[in-house]
Amino acid sequence: MLRIHIERAPGLVTVRLEGKLIYPWVDELVRVWAELSEGPPGDRATRIDLDAISYVDDRGKTLLTVLRNAGCELHGSAPFIASVIEEVTASSPSA
Repeated sequence: MLRIHIERAPGLVTVRLEGKLIYPWVDELVRVWAELSEGPPGDRATRIDLDAISYVDDRGKTLLTVLRNAGCELHGSAPFIASVIEEVTASSPSA
């Protein structure tokens, strides 16, 4: 199961994820991302908060790479998530 919470503040949209970022929930996050991406981007940043994620499969890692390359900040401090973020960052062309 994956829970997706959207928090909007001036200049920042935070997408808080809770649970497992695995198939088929990856497709749901893609849908949410598409909705968030509609309209003028303005001067807002997007943060993906992964602190409450317990597992990420390969499809989830691929999506995180896409989101990072689209300008999202990936955030997570737990050792597992920190290693996933490090892996995604290392595989990104902008790394």
